[in-house]
Amino acid sequence: MNYLKNYSIVILRIIVGSIFLWTSLTKIIDPSKFAREISNYHVMPFGLENTVAIFLPWLEFFIGSALILGIMVDGSIIICSALLIMFNLLVAQAMIRGFNIECGCGLKEGQLVGSQKLIENFTFLGFCVLVYFRQNKFLEIFPKTELSDK
Repeated sequence: MNYLKNYSIVILRIIVGSIFLWTSLTKIIDPSKFAREISNYHVMPFGLENTVAIFLPWLEFFIGSALILGIMVDGSIIICSALLIMFNLLVAQAMIRGFNIECGCGLKEGQLVGSQKLIENFTFLGFCVLVYFRQNKFLEIFPKTELSDK
């Protein structure tokens, strides 16, 4: 039974990592399109969206790769959770302000902001919580040890 728990956590880790890896690749290929999608939210000062459009996809790429490979999972899952919370806040504010814009997530072409996107992100956030509070460090490289807790 314990092995089932261990493998289910690894599967959740791979699912979240694959999503972040896939979305990062679509944004890395066309950063100018991603910068336009960021500017549609109207929350950043002019010009800063270009920097974010270059930096954020690479951060997502490294987080996704680390989760899939099991490298420093605790740190990766914390950053992943923070990004998902930020994405949810951006989508929610766009919904409240009445924007009918593409989410810019890179998963589905033309997906608009809405409650479906919020539910999707909260589901992935739930996966992150399950991975973070796992009991055993299974199939991980450089896991957090008891010595690093003190």
